[in-house]
Amino acid sequence: MDSEPEMDSKGLCLVLTEPGPKMSEEEYHDWYDNEHVPNRLSIPTFFNAARYKASDLKTPRWLTLYDLSEPAVADGPEYQDVHANGSDRDKLMLSKIQYLTRRAYSFIPESSKIHPDVPKTAFPGKFCLVVSMQTTPEGEDEFNRWYGEEHIPMLSKVPGWLRSRRYKLFSVKERGQLVNGEECKPLQYLAIHDFSQDGYMETSEFKAATSTTWRAEIVKSIVDRELRLFELYNFKE
Repeated sequence: MDSEPEMDSKGLCLVLTEPGPKMSEEEYHDWYDNEHVPNRLSIPTFFNAARYKASDLKTPRWLTLYDLSEPAVADGPEYQDVHANGSDRDKLMLSKIQYLTRRAYSFIPESSKIHPDVPKTAFPGKFCLVVSMQTTPEGEDEFNRWYGEEHIPMLSKVPGWLRSRRYKLFSVKERGQLVNGEECKPLQYLAIHDFSQDGYMETSEFKAATSTTWRAEIVKSIVDRELRLFELYNFKE
């Protein structure tokens, strides 16, 4: 495993938001970029924040990923202090936001992989594939073995691939709701794949990685799945 801080971190905080009609996009980004994220990055165990915009026309449209020292700090005492001592504006915006889900995850290093020949400045990748899955209890071990032994090694051959990180759900907090019956389920396993270029899903290498005999067997034990596509909006450390 490479020694980059984001790969060494043992936790992840994933936040999906949909601003909604009570705030403008400009107001949302000004608050999020200039107050909300900097306050959280004042916590030493929050290493960085990568913000993304959905490129798949689905909601929630906005994703933030915080690399953490461990999953428990996502809702630990230092975070609680920052949250409780937020400005009046911060509290107002959080009350106005249409939907927010905040999930902490534990890192699974044994089935994560980083490109060995790219500099730290290549991360996070410009394009991000986020895959959530829920397996049956009896299929869980084989699912994890497939992901680590076949799936990620094959994805690493896709042009523009930079890294694949896997996580297991630790905790969830949610407020508000999406419209038109849309759902945003916190599933058991999360995989985040970074790419330097778009169009990766149309490559022969990606199609090969998602059409093996072993994968066809694994699919039988997957009870729920969500796939999201995002493009990098900004990155702060």
